[in-house]
Amino acid sequence: MIKITQFQDTGKPDPSQLLLAIDVSSRTLDIYGRYTQHGSEFELYESISNNVRSITHLLFQYSQQARALGYSGLAFVLEPSGRHEQKFTHLAFKNGHPVWQVNPERMYKAGVVHHGDDGKSDALDGEVLYMMARMGKVSLYQPLSNNWQQLRQLGWWLEDSSLSATDARVRMGELRRNLFVDYHQNRDLTWGATGLCIQELFGFDPWKIMAGSYAEFINRVKAHRKGIPERCLSSIWDQAQSSCLYDPGKDMHRLINDQLGYLWKVWTYHANRCEVLGRQMIQLVEELAEEHRVPPIMPGFTELMRAKILAETGPLERFAHWRPLVAYAGLKIRMRRSGKYVGKDRITKKGRVLLRKLLGQAAFALTRKDRILGEYYHRKRQESMPGRKAKVACMRKLLKLLYGVAMSKQAFSFERVYRSAS
Repeated sequence: MIKITQFQDTGKPDPSQLLLAIDVSSRTLDIYGRYTQHGSEFELYESISNNVRSITHLLFQYSQQARALGYSGLAFVLEPSGRHEQKFTHLAFKNGHPVWQVNPERMYKAGVVHHGDDGKSDALDGEVLYMMARMGKVSLYQPLSNNWQQLRQLGWWLEDSSLSATDARVRMGELRRNLFVDYHQNRDLTWGATGLCIQELFGFDPWKIMAGSYAEFINRVKAHRKGIPERCLSSIWDQAQSSCLYDPGKDMHRLINDQLGYLWKVWTYHANRCEVLGRQMIQLVEELAEEHRVPPIMPGFTELMRAKILAETGPLERFAHWRPLVAYAGLKIRMRRSGKYVGKDRITKKGRVLLRKLLGQAAFALTRKDRILGEYYHRKRQESMPGRKAKVACMRKLLKLLYGVAMSKQAFSFERVYRSAS
């Protein structure tokens, strides 16, 4: 049976605009374009410095030339490089020129088609970018509004502080094992109220713990922080007593204490910084909720989780369907099938790395049996789906769920999710 559907050639630069391809590097912008004059087609090549003055002059110069040639304006296409294109993109958009972007993976594969080999040539990259734009294999650059830009920046800073705090925490654990050699408490106790109290009072130094009597140790800890059970403190006292039999040497003892003190200050700073940034993000999301579609809080899905994920997605309403949102996160399924061959399906991992990380953390917290993804996750595991694959399936479902609830503007209902799924 023949299947016929209407074809819509959209999602590409307007042919009435003069299209220029920009190959970006740290110091140089290589420009390539084609234009029609008196019935003939011409190519242009130019290189300019990647600075604000040169870019401003280029935009003014080519705007005049485009109108003189009968074009309605300018359009640009480039390959995102991470940061080198930011000046050009900002100035072009500020002057009202649309900017289109090419996916780096697509760019590489199109280069193989264009050049006939897998070599890299900056001189030809502009031609490849131009070809991709005319084929419609591009996406329109859409800058975030001021509040959304602030939310994203806060999210990046929160991630940086979180990683720094984690690094300091790991290094403190390694050093403590060299000093408090017979300390055997779990992580929750070490970094809970009891462990923090031991660090604040004694720096996790067993010799400082044993400096007084057992009664003095207990009284000092309980005076510093109430509610700590004596059973835990008794165990710590015994382990400190045993650890003092191990002598690392006076000089090494002093060096370890100095480094532990430094790492404690680093961890404290970044932990407090994370709390401040988290509160700022939550406040911003509450303000954005008045004008934008924001998913609600649900059991296990905290305000901070929501804020961090929205910082990476941006406004959910800019996605016409959940499928582009899933692709944006790099969770689109890439199938490998040809004839009788059936390979393993994997996610593309070509979207936002931090968004996938945050979705993984949120999905992990929601896969408990009493939470929103618990039934779905455990059903997949019973169907013999590997744990990692089931987690990815939960990440995709969570993203679709957040999008659907936000776009529907309806109150969240746990029962409705699984009634709809069945």
